[in-house]
Formats: sequence, structure tokens, C-alpha cells
Amino acid sequence: MTEFTTRTNYLFFVLLVVFQWGCQQKKTDPQAKSGLQDSTSIWIAEARNNSELSFEDRGQLLRKALQYAQAHYADSTLTKTYSTISLAYKRLGDTAQFKKVNANLMTLAKKVGDYQALGEAHWDLGDYYKLSKPDSAYFHYKEAYHKFLEADLEDRAKDYPGRILYAMSSTKHNSKEYVGAEKDIVQAIEFFKEKGMEHRLFESYNLLANIQNNLGNFDKALEYHLLAKEYLDKDSKNWFGNYIFNKNNIAYVYFQKEDYNKAAQLYNELVTIDSLKTKEPLSYARALGSLAYAKFKNGETDIDGIKQLLDESDSILTQLGNTYTKARNHEFRAEILAHEKDTANAIQQAMTSKQIAEETNNNDRLLSSLELLTKIDKKNSAKHASAYFNLSETLQAQERGIRDKFARIQMETDEIKEENVALAREIKIWSGVALAVFLLAIAGYVIYAQRVNNEKLKFQQRQQESNQEIYNLMLAQQGKFQEGKQLEQKRISEELHDGILGQMLGIRLILTGLNERNDESAINQRAELIEKLRELEEEIRTISHELNEASYRKIHNFIVAIDDLVKTIGESAKINCSFTYDEDMDWDKLAGNLKINVYRIVQELLQNCVKHAKCTNVLVNFETVDDKLKVTVKDDGKGFDTQKGKKGIGLKNVISRVDKMGGTLEIDSKKGKGTTISVRFDKKYSEDVPIGSFVGLNPLQQV
Repeated sequence: MTEFTTRTNYLFFVLLVVFQWGCQQKKTDPQAKSGLQDSTSIWIAEARNNSELSFEDRGQLLRKALQYAQAHYADSTLTKTYSTISLAYKRLGDTAQFKKVNANLMTLAKKVGDYQALGEAHWDLGDYYKLSKPDSAYFHYKEAYHKFLEADLEDRAKDYPGRILYAMSSTKHNSKEYVGAEKDIVQAIEFFKEKGMEHRLFESYNLLANIQNNLGNFDKALEYHLLAKEYLDKDSKNWFGNYIFNKNNIAYVYFQKEDYNKAAQLYNELVTIDSLKTKEPLSYARALGSLAYAKFKNGETDIDGIKQLLDESDSILTQLGNTYTKARNHEFRAEILAHEKDTANAIQQAMTSKQIAEETNNNDRLLSSLELLTKIDKKNSAKHASAYFNLSETLQAQERGIRDKFARIQMETDEIKEENVALAREIKIWSGVALAVFLLAIAGYVIYAQRVNNEKLKFQQRQQESNQEIYNLMLAQQGKFQEGKQLEQKRISEELHDGILGQMLGIRLILTGLNERNDESAINQRAELIEKLRELEEEIRTISHELNEASYRKIHNFIVAIDDLVKTIGESAKINCSFTYDEDMDWDKLAGNLKINVYRIVQELLQNCVKHAKCTNVLVNFETVDDKLKVTVKDDGKGFDTQKGKKGIGLKNVISRVDKMGGTLEIDSKKGKGTTISVRFDKKYSEDVPIGSFVGLNPLQQV
């Protein structure tokens, strides 16, 4: 009886253990955990896709998914959830939460080494900044690209490097950095071809064609658009839209080539496609407008029919609420009306196009509208030309600034890559040295008799490796020197193209408007423009002198350079110019950038004294006041009213340099009392003086 009881108790104990183990297994069952993860995915999908939910409800679902994931998921799983939730917040328009979750994603991805998730975080930031800050967008795209190259990408993400290259190219293309955009998209095409991802080649070849079109390579643009057509995916849900897009692009290239007959033919084929009007009404409306203008430029005489096409296009755009595209239709009408000698209505249509372009931030259309107005609105031609000139200069400056940032990002990336290569080479060398030492020790222990010969051979080998390393470093240094030289050449090219040619274009447009006027005002304006052309001549000469090899010498004596400048201008202008300075201060220790800007400011102010002040005496004084550098230029000329006087280009350049150096500018002038201009800067010291500054380059002496 006792034995039976003992066996029964033992069996009960075993069953109890098995039952507890089963319960524990249920708690840790992967399928159970998978079910919870599926619930999180459902919450995120509901927040992203259910437009019937309110903004607050969708945000609540995302917060619920985020809180649960943070509480229950492992870090490796949490990075993927963070990435999905971050993107959902971005699409929802909740900027604050998007940035917060994105920052958490980056921190966690770096911690666990999840390069794919880290790349996706940078990708989302690139898309976020794409329209507002293209340079920041490009930076994050670049970071994402390098992270994807390091990552062990999932199957769904194998095409990520190519897609990021496409995004980088598109960003540069939108910022009119066409050469860099071409390089990136060609690399993307090579990637997609190598990986067999032909479904990505349509949009890639299309972008490459648009870049060639903007570069003026129209035949190449047509070639790439036709290549893109070969990769149209007939199984794609958006096949019809892509087909229309491709056909419209080909027609536009012919339009840019001024082959208006072929362009009109293609646009006519577009508008006669079945169901285009119902499936793609915006494309249909744009094609109607383009067809009307192509017919007009092709010399067709049915002007009423052309106007009817524009009216139909406008009607569809009104139904769609698309004001942006209407601007070009109004510009087309203006040109047609001007051709019919209906100048008043032509001006009205052009002004409407200009107004819509301003309201929709369509700068390209705004420029073309202003250019048209300078031709047809003779009364206000100078005003329109001036507006065109100012807008063109502003846009060029913005585009140049963004291109410079792209170049800096690329240069910094290349430097990091070079540092990584150098580090890898160093590790390899040290590993080789360590291995050599180890082998040397073994060889010495085993074959002591050959120790001397072995050490000699190892020494020669290390000597050769060192020589090779020195040679590689010399090559790398030479490459950096050439790169710097090319960047400087590019900068000078941009100065000539964007600055001087832009001003000459503005002068040409203004003179065009003045050709038919012979009143006194027109004569005076022409005289002013001739003077401006002379100033441009001086600017070109100055840039030329800056290329002189003498400009590559270091600044040896700042005060001597200023004194030489003052004397030279005084002698050439036959006025009494004097220069005083604080002799207790070591002026040569000022930072090179500060000295260069001070030199240019004094040069510009002295030239203003010569050209405008009609003075006989000028005093230039350098001193320190309250631990600041104070530069004063005082003349006894005719003076001007600082409240009403119009600032010339010279004074604007001075103000720009002062702002750039963080200084302050004071102007004290009264009519008949002379002018005193004072500039104050924080003193900035540096032992390193930049090469290629101004000593040895006195423009007035060399002219």
C-alpha cells in the first residue's frame, strides 16, 4: 500500500512539472509573440492608410504601437518598428513625432549595428528636406547610400543603393546642378543593370534624358527617352500614366529643339489618345496648351482654333483647381496677342502669368513672363528688365550656394573615404609587421644560424614598404592639390558666368527698352549703363589679375599693402590721400581673411571717393577702440543724404563684406559737408596667413 502511494505521488509530481513547462512554453511561444507583432503592424497600417480616422485617432494608434514595441521588442526588432512608425508619422504630417522617432531610430541602429535601419532613417530625413533644404536632403541621401553599401540588405531592400542614387540625382537636377546629377543617375543605371532590376530603368533613363535636355543635348535626350520607353512595364498599375509621361517628354524635347512641326504632331497624338481626358485630365490639359503653342510657333494661321485649345485647357485646369499650370497658358496667349498687334491685351495676359507665377513660387515662369513683358510693354520695359535682372541674380546666387554645398558634401565624403582607406592600409601594414616579427622570432629560434640574413632581408622588405607608402602619400597629396586647383578654376568660372554675364544681360535688356527713346532721361540712363560697363571691364581685369602668379605669394606686411593702395589711388586720381594707423598694434598677426576683406573695403571706399565725392582730401585711419578694429575713411567731398541716397553696387559690396565678417558699418554724411564711413570688426588673430591674397596685386597700378 505504501509503495503504491509513493508511485502515485511521484507520477503526480511529474505531471505537475510537465504542466508548468507547457504553460511556460505558451508564454514564450514565438507564434504568440508573432501575433503581438502582427497587432502592432495592424495599428501602424491602420494609422497610415485609414483616411476616415481623424488625425488624433491615427496619432493615438501610432503612439500605442510605439509604446508596446518599446516595452516588449528586442533591439533588433525595435529598429524595424521604429523605421515603420517614423515613416508613418512623416506621411501623417506630424513633423515633431517624426523627427523624435527618427532620432531614436538612429541612436538604436548605431548601437546594434543595423546599417539598413540607419540608412532608412537618413533616407526618410532626405525625403523630408527634399523640397525645403536640398543641400540637407542630399547630405542625408549620401549618408543613406553609404550605410546601405555597408548593410546586409534584406531581399526587399536590395535595390536601395540604386534608388538612393536616383534620389541624389533628382535632388541635384531640381537644384540645376546638372553635371553632378548626370554622374549619380548614370551610376544608378549601372547598379540596376548589374542587379537585373529592369523595372527601375524606366524612371532612371527618363531622369537622365531630362538632365540632357536641360544641358541642351537634345539628341541625347531623345535617345534616352526612347530607351526609357523600352523599359515601360506593361504589367505595372501605372503603365498608362508612364506611357503618357514618356510621350509628353519626347514632345517637349522637340519643342526645346524648336522643331515645332514634330512637337505639334506628337502633342496632337497625345490629345487624341482614348480616355486620356478621363484618366489623366491634368496631362490632357497640359498637352492641349502645349499643342496650341506649338501650332502657333509652327506658323499655323488658324489663331481662333489655337485660342480654343487654350480655352479648353484653362477650363479643365479650373475644374482641377490647378492654378500653377495656368500661368504658362496666359503667357502663351500674351505672345499670340502680341503677334496680332493687340498689345494692351497681350500685356494684360503677361501680367496675369507673372502674378500667378509669383503666387505659386514658379520662378522659371516668372522669369519668362518678365522677359516677355520687356519686349511687349515698351512703356515699362526698363522696370520689367530690372525686375528680371534682380530675380535672375537672386536665383543664380541661391543655385550657386546650393551647388557649393553639394561640392563640399562630396569633398568631405571623399576625404572620409580616403581616411578609411589610409586606416585600412595602416592596419594592414601593422598586421604585416606583427606577423613578420612573429615569424622572425620563430625563424630565430629554429634556425639561429640564418638569423643575420633573415633580419637583413626583413629590413629591406620594410624599407621597400615604407618607400611605397611614401610614394602613395605623395600621389594622394598631388591628387588633393589638383582637386583644389580645379575647384578654384570652377569658382573663377562661376564668378565670370554668374556675376559678369548676368549683369551684362541685364544691361542689354535695359538698353533694348531705351533704344526707341531719345528723351533726357533715356540719355542719362544710357550714360549710367556705359559707366556700369566700364566698371564691369575693371571687374574682369581684376579677376584676370587675381590669376597672376604674383597673387600666390603670402602677405608679408599688411600696413605696407594698405599704404601702397592709398598712395596709388591718390596719385592716380590727383587727390591728397593720407593714411594713419596705430603703431603699437601688430597688424600682420590679424587673420588672413580679415585682412583681405579690410583691404577690399578700403579699396572700394577710396574708389567711391574718386568717382562720386569730388573731394580733394581723403584720410584713412586704422585704430583699436574697445578691443575692436576700427577702420575710418573720411573725405571733404560733396556728401549725400543718407536717408534718400541710393546705395550703389560698390557700397552694397562693402556692406556685404562687413556683414560676412560680423562687423558694423556707420555712415555720417551731409550735403556739402563731406562723408565719414567707419567700420568696426572683432580682432581675429592667426599665425597662418592664406596663400593667394592681395599683396602684389594693386589693381590701379596694373591696369
